[in-house]
Amino acid sequence: LKLKSEWYFEYQDGSVKGPFYNSFSPAGLAKIAEGIKSFSSPYLVVGDDTSPGFVITEVFRKPVSVVTRDDNVVRFRTQLLTGECNGDHQKTCIYVEAADSPGTGVMLNMLRQLWSKTSQMILAVECRITVEGVS
Repeated sequence: LKLKSEWYFEYQDGSVKGPFYNSFSPAGLAKIAEGIKSFSSPYLVVGDDTSPGFVITEVFRKPVSVVTRDDNVVRFRTQLLTGECNGDHQKTCIYVEAADSPGTGVMLNMLRQLWSKTSQMILAVECRITVEGVS
């Protein structure tokens, strides 16, 4: 996540000064993280395809179990039980404003990483988003 803030000053004669860049305060960054935490209806979405771009052929979807925030870190944590999401998977996403139906919601992020789960395991999947300014 990259945050950039630009300032411009436009004068009466039409001249513009800028862009000028500033920093985010720790309280401001925490407020942005709080906004991410408050996204409605987050879901864990898993796919097995290798298509490029931000597309996914869904094979599994489940509401995120818990969303927490500690200062600038937001955690989306989902518990996968023994009968859920077994197999090898290529893509893992967090969707927000989603529902149980495939294709619903807005993709927040996507991980392209092969991982596996068997019916013999319970697995906790956690996505951490850290909000920090860049210089």
